Amino acid sequence: MAQDFRVVKDAVRPDNQGRLTLGQVITAKSYRVMTNEAGQILLDPIVSIPELELWLWKNPDALASVQRGIEQVSTNETYDLGSFAQYADLEVDD
Repeated sequence: MAQDFRVVKDAVRPDNQGRLTLGQVITAKSYRVMTNEAGQILLDPIVSIPELELWLWKNPDALASVQRGIEQVSTNETYDLGSFAQYADLEVDD
């Protein structure tokens, strides 16, 4: 975690519902809110993923395979396997 904090606002007070306004500093992101024993608050930027994709992040082998594929595409290490159109109408068992 980064330790290079900078002052964004000198003093802010929460409103009656406990909300702080930070302005343009943190727009369009989601954050995990953490506190420590000293009462300091840290906003840690996070990204959300759809629940249906969570399996990939929990499966190291599958994730490594996807990352290898992305690396291969970025280095133009791809192979044309032809058309898969003949399989388009096959029934798939769940």
